[in-house]
Order: sequence, then structure tokens, then C-alpha cells
Amino acid sequence: MAIASSSSSLLLLMFLAFLDHGAAVANLSSIEAAVRDRAFQLFRRTSEIVAVDVPAVLAGAGVEASATRVRSSALWADGVNATVPGLAVAVPPRVVPAPFARRVAIVFVRFLGDASSWLFDAPPGYELAAPVVALLAFDASGPNGGVALRALGAPVRVEFRDISPASGFNATAARCLTFSSGGGKVVAAHAVAMEPGPSCVVSGTATGHYGVAVRVETPPPPPPPRPPPVRERWWVWKVGATAGGVAAASFLAVTVVGAVRWRRRRRREEMERRAMCGEELGRMAVRGSRMPSAKMNTHGQKLHACTSTTYCSNFG
Repeated sequence: MAIASSSSSLLLLMFLAFLDHGAAVANLSSIEAAVRDRAFQLFRRTSEIVAVDVPAVLAGAGVEASATRVRSSALWADGVNATVPGLAVAVPPRVVPAPFARRVAIVFVRFLGDASSWLFDAPPGYELAAPVVALLAFDASGPNGGVALRALGAPVRVEFRDISPASGFNATAARCLTFSSGGGKVVAAHAVAMEPGPSCVVSGTATGHYGVAVRVETPPPPPPPRPPPVRERWWVWKVGATAGGVAAASFLAVTVVGAVRWRRRRRREEMERRAMCGEELGRMAVRGSRMPSAKMNTHGQKLHACTSTTYCSNFG
């Protein structure tokens, strides 16, 4: 299967290069013009629905075509029912060509395999589920120019027989597509719900390109990376707690030592100031040694014995 797909892609690329057009729209027009020319060669012998023998390079790339020729009066009165491999098209009565032509050639083109993906784009979030179908009409009584088929009564029905519920296709979730040129490629211009069959119904202008698309399930985003287990992180918490404890203990020790030194320095300065002012110091025992100390009154306040205001004012 992979070899067949690769060969069909190569053939299609060779044909597109041979046509020497930069845009897929121009390539599509050239493909359909080649199919039209082969179809008109067959109409010289019959007016029945016939299979068009497209050029070998197109057939190898996955392009199939069928065609029929009908009078405008018969198209208006009876319509056309065409059944070709993988496709059924029902053109109801009350359909007219625009501009008017006495005879109309109706061409059905199917783009199989890679031909659809190379030439047509599905809407974002969708992918093509069946070969794209082209319903074309030409003036068979004049210069073979293109005409549009306008349904003034019931809509035209295009049934895709390549897909079915038996193969797992869900018609309720699928969309019928119509295509238009844009950005160098033929892109989906309109999407509507499918009809049972599965088929697409076309009101108004019936000529154009039609396809079936299904929604593509986008994969969920990858889960975020899992955090390391608690056991792996325990040593981080342990080191952090130890470092924090050491820092707190160091800060507390430095604070206590600083406070003790500051208190001692204040006491020493107070004793020196009182000695210079002539205040009599008391004695107190500290660990078996007697040391001078300032006297206290009955309220626990230190007594000042400075009598020379000129000398002690700087210490008071």
C-alpha cells in the first residue's frame, strides 16, 4: 500500500510539474480541461453515461471521470441520474444551464487517494474522509465552454458510496464541504451537516466540488512534570532547617554577648563618673571579692554626691 501511495503521489507531482502552473487552482483547471477534452471525443459516438479514459498520468495519480450528454429540454423535464463507481448523483427535474445551451455535457470527476489531499484543503480541525467529487457542466452545442447548472426545484443529491456506517463512518458527526480557490489551493468554503446515505444536498447552483470531512481528535496536552518524591526532597529540607537553626543560634549568641558587654561598659562608666564627682562608693561582695558599688536610697535610686556644679555638670 505504501508503494502504491508513493507512486501515485509521484505521478501527480510529475503531472503538476508538466503543466507548469504555480498554484493548485491552475493545476485543477488544467486537469479538468484534459478530462473535458477526452469526454467530448467520446460524445461523438454516444450520449450515454460513459467512463472517460483520462491521460495515463492522471489515472495513475488517482483521477477518475465519467460523463454524459443531455438536451436542455430533457434536463428540465426529467433530470439526470448517474451512478458511477463510488458515486451516485441525482439531478432532479427543473434544472437549467446558465448561460443557456441546447445540449449540456455533464462530467463527474473523482479525485482518489493523494489527489484530494494535494489539491484540496479541509477546514481546520477536520480531515477529508472520502474522495473529492467535481460536478462539471459544459456547452455541448457550441464552443464547449463551462456552464452552471441551477436547480430551480428540488436540490441535487451527491451520494458518496466509498463510505458507509458499516465501515465505522459516523454520518452525524461528518460535514459536507464545498470548495473555492484561495491561497494557491482549493480550500473548503462551506460546511453543512450530511444527509443519510451518506450524501450531500446542493441547492441553487449545483456545479462545483464537494467532499466529506470528519473532525480530527486533537491529542490532549502532555501532563506537567511530576514533582520529585518526598524522600528525595527530605535532605533539602533537613539541610535548610539545620542552616536556619545555626544562623538563629549564632544571631542570638551575638546579641546576648553584645548586651552583656554594653551593660558592663555602662556600669564602668557610671562608676568612673561618680568617682570623679567625689561620691563615696559602697562595697559589695562578688564571689568572695569586695568591689565598690554606688549607694542606693530607700526607693532604689542611686545617690549623687556631686557638690561642684562646675566640675560635675559634664557628667550629670
